Amino acid sequence: MSDLVFVLVVLIPLLGLGGLAVDGGQVLVERRVVQGIADGAARAGATELDEASARQDPTSAPRLDVDAAWTAAAQYIAVQPPGLEAHIDTSSSAVVVHLTSRPIPMSFLRLAGITTVRIEADARAEPETGVVAPEGP
Repeated sequence: MSDLVFVLVVLIPLLGLGGLAVDGGQVLVERRVVQGIADGAARAGATELDEASARQDPTSAPRLDVDAAWTAAAQYIAVQPPGLEAHIDTSSSAVVVHLTSRPIPMSFLRLAGITTVRIEADARAEPETGVVAPEGP
């Protein structure tokens, strides 16, 4: 009888913690992937400069071609694994990307009623040209 109590008291919490570690690890990995895609899409959009404004006044801050920036960010996301939901905002000064992952099925958290989890990530990139800071000594 005492062996059964020991198993119930020790084994069940250990299984719960192990399951949480497995599902939590899966969520953390997906978070890094989704954040990386959001960062890359924002950077891809921020490379699309408005060349006419840059040539007109080379001393002013670089401006983005809003349509080309949106297209570049959208194309970057389009070649990623399917299931991502994206919202892209572009202006002449920045690209902002909000991504939501596909539903990630949970293994052990199903016992607590959590069957899937979706990860969200935000990224912002601004255009820069030339040298932005002097080199160190």
